[in-house]
Amino acid sequence: MMKRQTSLFVASALLSAALLASPLAMAGNHGDRHDGHRGKYDKTEMCEQLREGTGKFSPENREARMAEHRAKMEERRAEMADRLELTDEQRETWNQIHQENMAKRAEKMEKWQEKMKERCAEKAESNSDQ
Repeated sequence: MMKRQTSLFVASALLSAALLASPLAMAGNHGDRHDGHRGKYDKTEMCEQLREGTGKFSPENREARMAEHRAKMEERRAEMADRLELTDEQRETWNQIHQENMAKRAEKMEKWQEKMKERCAEKAESNSDQ
């Protein structure tokens, strides 16, 4: 009888400790922005690359990456259309949908680039004021 009570007490104490510790274990450093995703990029370096058209912003590199990506996506879409056994008319509609999506992405990318240019201009102005 005593062994059973002791076991229940120890089990409940361990369970309580585990439940109390779980938020701390799951929390990690998600709130710390300095060493996470946001802190990984140097904004001055990114703005410099944007102005110069180098690195991530190089038109030649970007076009090469996008051409490779487009080829892979078209191949995947063709395979998917084959698996779905689409008719010619359905394939045409399928391709139109994907072309519209690509146009939307291109538009979104242009807006993002404009936003980056504005941010870099603001940053350059604030740095020159100091």
